Amino acid sequence: MNATTKARRNWIIAGAIVVIAIVAVLGLFYPRPKGGDIAGTIGGVQKAERYRSEQITDKDVILNHPEVQALLQNDQIQKLVNSKEFQNAVANREFQGLIANREFQGLIANREFQGLIANREFQGLIANREFQGLMANREFQGLMANREFQGLMANREYQAALNSGALQQALASGAFCQALATGAFNREAATQQ
Repeated sequence: MNATTKARRNWIIAGAIVVIAIVAVLGLFYPRPKGGDIAGTIGGVQKAERYRSEQITDKDVILNHPEVQALLQNDQIQKLVNSKEFQNAVANREFQGLIANREFQGLIANREFQGLIANREFQGLIANREFQGLMANREFQGLMANREFQGLMANREYQAALNSGALQQALASGAFCQALATGAFNREAATQQ
């Protein structure tokens, strides 16, 4: 045997002796867990009790309501729930805030609002690209947030004027809309006062 092989053999023997000594010290002096304390140890092969719970029953979840059943079985609802857009919306914090908002919940529960949502003409308006563009327009959003405009919209006399046939005919006129857009109407109205 040459000197390198002897040195390598001595290191292997010394390493084995150290490992045996560590195992012996741990085996003789390290405290062993008692029978009831072995949960979670290598030797303790038992299920953790803290993760056990009773299974839910039919009484815990009530899905027997016919409207809920019809909703859950509706193909359109299933497509909506499985769509990427819906899942992104549900994950959006602003959407979650809207859903949690009591005023929004009151609006959704309002029968008049439900009737509006169910109206085919309103659905057509919502699907209209021009209307979507209007709703996305910052100036329109600013107008809708303006307190004076909100007060005007709540005014009964103004609502009656909006529902008048004469105003609707004027709004249907391209010339009237152009005059409003250029400010000519405002200038003329100012001179009349």
